[in-house]
Amino acid sequence: MNSSLYAGISGLNANMKSLSVIGNNVANVNTIGFKTSRPTFADVLSQSATGSSSDVGLGVTLNSIQQLFTQGAFETTSSPLDMAISGDGFFILKNSAGTFYSRAGQFSLDKNGYIVNPDGLVLQGYMANAAGNLQSSVSDLQLTTTTEAPNATSSISMQANLNSNANITGFVFTSGSNDNIEFSVGGGATITASLVTHGGLVSGQAYSGASVAAAIKTALESQNGVTDTYSVTYDGQTGLFTVTNDSGNSNTLTLNWASAGSTAASLLGYTASSGALAAGSSDTSDTAAGAFNLSQAGQTSNFSTPVTVYDSLGNSHTVTLYFRKDSQGSTGNIWEWYAVVGSSDSTTGSDQIQAQGTLTFNNSGALYNTSATTYPTGGFDFSGGATQNQTITFDFGTSISQSGAGTDGIVQYGSSSGVSSLSQDGYAAGTLQQMSIDQQGVISGVFTNGRSRVLGQVLLADFTNPGGLTNAGANLFTETTASGQALIGSPGSAGRGTVLSSTLELSNVDISNEFVKMITSQRGFQANSRIITTTDEILAELVNLKR
Repeated sequence: MNSSLYAGISGLNANMKSLSVIGNNVANVNTIGFKTSRPTFADVLSQSATGSSSDVGLGVTLNSIQQLFTQGAFETTSSPLDMAISGDGFFILKNSAGTFYSRAGQFSLDKNGYIVNPDGLVLQGYMANAAGNLQSSVSDLQLTTTTEAPNATSSISMQANLNSNANITGFVFTSGSNDNIEFSVGGGATITASLVTHGGLVSGQAYSGASVAAAIKTALESQNGVTDTYSVTYDGQTGLFTVTNDSGNSNTLTLNWASAGSTAASLLGYTASSGALAAGSSDTSDTAAGAFNLSQAGQTSNFSTPVTVYDSLGNSHTVTLYFRKDSQGSTGNIWEWYAVVGSSDSTTGSDQIQAQGTLTFNNSGALYNTSATTYPTGGFDFSGGATQNQTITFDFGTSISQSGAGTDGIVQYGSSSGVSSLSQDGYAAGTLQQMSIDQQGVISGVFTNGRSRVLGQVLLADFTNPGGLTNAGANLFTETTASGQALIGSPGSAGRGTVLSSTLELSNVDISNEFVKMITSQRGFQANSRIITTTDEILAELVNLKR
């Protein structure tokens, strides 16, 4: 009969411990990352020399308390350092006492930039170097990078269309410099006529080819001393001028383009004198006329676009790219391009062409050939104390066969000129503005200059038997021989879960389930108490037998 008393007492103890486990679960219903526990019971048998199956048990004992690592629900937060694990795995934390593991992802930065949990344990992972490359050794995650060094522009890439129907232009005449033409009439004396003084052009102003043709006609007719008339035309597509001695004239016209006095000859495209032009004869330019003029850049080019570049100190500067149609041929057109730095951005304090080259297109409008870039000043010389002679390469596309079709870079089709894509690889200095963490645990910093860079990576530990971990309190677990060694790796690899940023994993305690267990534990406790009271009554009755 005494055994029934002790069996009842063991039942009371076991169910009381069960209620303690349930109470702990319910108490932690709002604890982030908490994993519910359950008690397991085992019956107790008295020893028997015979091993008889008729032995009476000695009650029950609490065999173990198992933690259930089922997935908890998720809560969204506003902090990117709040992390939850979707799937298997544990965050790795360290302090002076050793290494711990946790599912609770409430992290923040301490004063030294370490990522820590509320108790100051430091999160572990891979740190990245200054170039954003992850290192291979596990260490404390410390985000001390608050600035991003500037990067000087070294290349510019462009996709655009240049209008194949654009007229060849670029006529700026300066009095006493490039404005004179020389000619003679009827074998007479050489006459010098100025396109500015006699042709009506304004010194230093840009004109169209048609306006220049009219000025040539005016200069020839006003200075020849006779009543002869001349026709002068300009073909905007080929860039060629044609001077005709009208058929009604009786005098021959000799145009002395090769003379040193014909200072306008080069700009008009003439390289050789015409000889004597009888009535009805013509003289056409030898090459395409016009030239890019820096002082009238907008008027002596067909298309322009600005691009912001950066010097060695991270200062921004505006470089304007000007494109000018230079010539038209049977195999394609040739364009010139000029990179101009304005006076406020140039070391010299004046507008400068600091890079230039040519683009040759085939009959399909594709870029066929690009000349080597030349730097008239030795490179880009930006103001502000930056490194001088900065070299910038220009990527206008890949040259293809002479008959191929254009697909990228700069093309030349019969539609309006325009830029579809323009990029450069420089950037200013920046400060850390915000950070983000992806599902693989990679921590990226976003800087005020628009750049982003990898700062580190959170690692996860997995165990062959997570149930063998020892609960160390404060949502921490420690490794044991029962759990097996920690298997550390990147989130999402080898069966590990992924990391969800701005998210917390809630407790996996099921309140309804705990209440049911509470009722059953209470009933078990009551039933065992009845065993004790009943046995006590029987013992009392036995004592009364002597009466």
